[in-house]
Amino acid sequence: MKRTRQEKLRLGFVYVLISAFFVVALARLVHLQVFLSPRYHEIVVRQSTGSVAIPAERGAVYDRFGQLVARNVIASSLYAYPRNDAERRQVAAYLDNFFGYPSGTAMKRFRLRTRRFSWVQRLMSDKMARRLEAEAPNGLYLREESRRTYPFGTVGKQILGFTDVDNKGRAGFEFAFDSLLAGQDGYADIRRDGLRNTYRVKETALVKPVAGTPVVLSIDWRLQDIVEDELRRAVDEYNGRAAMAVFMDCNRGDILAMAHYDPEETRSDKPTKLRAVTDMFEPGSVFKPFTAAGLLDAGLINFDDTVYCENGRWKVGRRILHDDKEREWLTFREIMELSSNIGIAKCALKLDTDDLMATYRRFGFGCKPHCGLPGETSGLLSEPSRWSDYNVAALSMGHSVAVSALQLAMGFAAIANGGRLLQPRLLVGQVDRDGYVITDGQYEQIGRAANTSSCDSLRAFLRGVVEFGTATPVNSEMVSIAGKTGTAEIPNLENGGYHKNKFNGTFAGFFPSESPVVAGVVVVVDPKPIHYGGHTAGPAFRRIAERYTILNPDLFASSGRVLIARSGRMGNTAETPDLIGRDIALAKKMTRERGIVLRATADEGRVIWQFPPADRVLFDGDEVIAVVESPDADSTLMADVTGLPIRTVAAFLHHQGIKYAIEGSGRVYRQSIPPGSAITTNEQVCRLQCRPS
Repeated sequence: MKRTRQEKLRLGFVYVLISAFFVVALARLVHLQVFLSPRYHEIVVRQSTGSVAIPAERGAVYDRFGQLVARNVIASSLYAYPRNDAERRQVAAYLDNFFGYPSGTAMKRFRLRTRRFSWVQRLMSDKMARRLEAEAPNGLYLREESRRTYPFGTVGKQILGFTDVDNKGRAGFEFAFDSLLAGQDGYADIRRDGLRNTYRVKETALVKPVAGTPVVLSIDWRLQDIVEDELRRAVDEYNGRAAMAVFMDCNRGDILAMAHYDPEETRSDKPTKLRAVTDMFEPGSVFKPFTAAGLLDAGLINFDDTVYCENGRWKVGRRILHDDKEREWLTFREIMELSSNIGIAKCALKLDTDDLMATYRRFGFGCKPHCGLPGETSGLLSEPSRWSDYNVAALSMGHSVAVSALQLAMGFAAIANGGRLLQPRLLVGQVDRDGYVITDGQYEQIGRAANTSSCDSLRAFLRGVVEFGTATPVNSEMVSIAGKTGTAEIPNLENGGYHKNKFNGTFAGFFPSESPVVAGVVVVVDPKPIHYGGHTAGPAFRRIAERYTILNPDLFASSGRVLIARSGRMGNTAETPDLIGRDIALAKKMTRERGIVLRATADEGRVIWQFPPADRVLFDGDEVIAVVESPDADSTLMADVTGLPIRTVAAFLHHQGIKYAIEGSGRVYRQSIPPGSAITTNEQVCRLQCRPS
């Protein structure tokens, strides 16, 4: 059939229209798929997904021996995000039924709003999470979160601090090192279909979180437990208001334990500060060794120089300075051992005030220790507008100055290690992916606090404080302790001046005294009725040292064997026989039978003194030194003390009334007075040179 011209025009027009339609459609598709693709892809992603942050797992914390002291537990948390009013009502009804609430409670309790995020329950049980995952309606979502737990309970919590419900550090180490422990958050995608119905309750990670860095602390959690236990005991036993303590490795600067105890505090497992770091107090006489260091460094005094102590009462300017007991002439050593305020004040007046202040600053007073914990105090060490004799006297014996327990521990650690002021270290290192510890170096020396020779003399003085002076209750049969007591009136912050019946009892020192390993300080606040530091803080320090020594016999092996009194014979040990009153020949036989070496001042006569005393436990090969009665009552004999530890030699020389000076530490290898020599004058000095055994 032949089409007319009009029909051909109509068909051509239709063909053109159809062709144009497909051309336009194709162009539109190209425009949408190519040119507008990024824009519409963004719209699709926004409408079909919802991104929320996934917190990173917090880094674990270990103590110096690898014990886990802070870890994470994974738990599920439930939150609501309804997309419309219908979904909001459905979620509210489900939650009322799930928790057993009266109708309408969940809507108000959880503040459910359309297109608004709201938490329902954080860190719920696994059983509840499984039920929700199976039956939760649209608008409810589960998120896995980690919760911080502490395996040792409250032990060390003042150091560790705590985290909040979002696992962010809020106090202590958790707060100070939050950026290291927290890691980096990831992101999750909440999936929806074309009708905006959620078809997954659990979140799918888009960007995986990066876990925080595990770290190793310098703290020994066994010592930390001992310290906290003994602080509680000290407060209970001496009726104190509170107590605090710091112990550190005096050769490396590692902080081994820090704690405070206050029974009046709210018994919360979330402490906000550590008083041993944040609080300052007047140290009193425990500050005197730092004054002595300045005098010895300047060469202004020798340990056998004598000072008139005014029978216990001395007028300085318009004020009166007192000692506890009436004394006349004391040597510088005795001033330290007996803690004479008048004696140390008179000596300090020889030292230039600028040099005195410089000495204290070299020991770290007046500066923040920078151990890493928040709230550190720098203490108070300020120069008066005008120096008077009383200003110098007060400062020299620990008044008009304020320190923290950590600063005191650092100062005594410097004396113990020969004068090196070390940076206190709380963070030892980080743990890499393979489980190896990447340390931050061995130790950091801030500066030199005192000369080595001055510290050698001070260690001998401080051992004398424990053996013969104000700290005899600190003397231990298990481990030799050296240190200084302090008893200071507590300032009256309301009315000015001082409380006349409130004191801080302090003992600071180190052990073992021959080759120190651990230095520390214990402070008992307002003990009653006995307030002296040697009778309150001192026994607490001794018990801590003894318990730690028993736990770590190998730790102190390099500084001499630890003598522990026990019942019965222990393998290669023997009890010291009682030699007093026996003929020296019989005494030698008795010690030889026990495998003990006896040294004596003479080969004939009766034994009138011995060290160690009877019934002390010794190891095979250890030595006993004895004093034999001399026919000449006006002279004493010098024994051969080479090879003996300083503790034994000091006890012998003190009994014989022989003055001595010590250089080095460990055991004596040279003595200036030959063995067997008669000592006929009190001015003769035996100089002992020592070195590690």
